[in-house]
Amino acid sequence: MPDEATRKALAVAHCERINSGDVEGLLALYSPAVRFADPVGSGERLGHGALRSHIAGAVAAGVHDAYGEPVAAPDGRHAAVPVTSTMSFLPNGPLMVRLGLLESPEDPATARLEFTCMLVIEVGASGLIEEMRAYWGRSDVRFLD
Repeated sequence: MPDEATRKALAVAHCERINSGDVEGLLALYSPAVRFADPVGSGERLGHGALRSHIAGAVAAGVHDAYGEPVAAPDGRHAAVPVTSTMSFLPNGPLMVRLGLLESPEDPATARLEFTCMLVIEVGASGLIEEMRAYWGRSDVRFLD
């Protein structure tokens, strides 16, 4: 199993590759059969294709992840990192509205969001992330002025 330092580094690498817009590099951190939910409760999605689409939408919105200090569980599989993300409302905001996570802004074309979350990953024996869960809800999202 990957050690704590490796698992923590994978959680941080996820954020850094999003910040650089490196969709393919981010996918290289993940098992082709990855399971993920962002946010938890919005439905589990499977595989690189679904993750590519999800991350490409975030990159298109100009996402930036400011991450804190990662932690690792003693189980040899999990790590978590607190994240504050900023992004444009479009293109993903309308989905968040449909999920009831926020209200529609007055001007969707210029609106920007900030949300806080806890990103939790599970790493397999291969050293790849097998599962990713982002925990955040309505009270964790706000529009920036």
